[in-house]
Amino acid sequence: MTPPGPDIYEALVHPYRRRLLLAMLRADDHGVAYPNPQEFAPVVQGDPGRSRRIAMAHTHLPKLDDMGIVEWDREAEELSKGPTWDELEPLLRWMAKNRDELPEGWLPEEATDYDASDDATGTPSES
Repeated sequence: MTPPGPDIYEALVHPYRRRLLLAMLRADDHGVAYPNPQEFAPVVQGDPGRSRRIAMAHTHLPKLDDMGIVEWDREAEELSKGPTWDELEPLLRWMAKNRDELPEGWLPEEATDYDASDDATGTPSES
């Protein structure tokens, strides 16, 4: 197995991108609807929702698209998994299953739907 390239780690540096990618992990293989930045951007005091939407649309989604992790059609506002998604997916699954080993607050609360009862593929539990 080839180790992931540096883009994989760059994709996870920002909390907006981590939240979005973890939400996509839980989505079906055909992709998800254009994300609501309010759901994927943590609430920051003094940071109105408009600036989060701008950051998602002009920084984070284009960056992930350039990396090939997602395919983002800005015109249609459609988001789907990109050609390099498979390189990142095992790391996302590990993060979701081992959140207690990561710094506090590094993963959103909704990442807790992965637990010890999950199968070897990291499929979310049916709770």
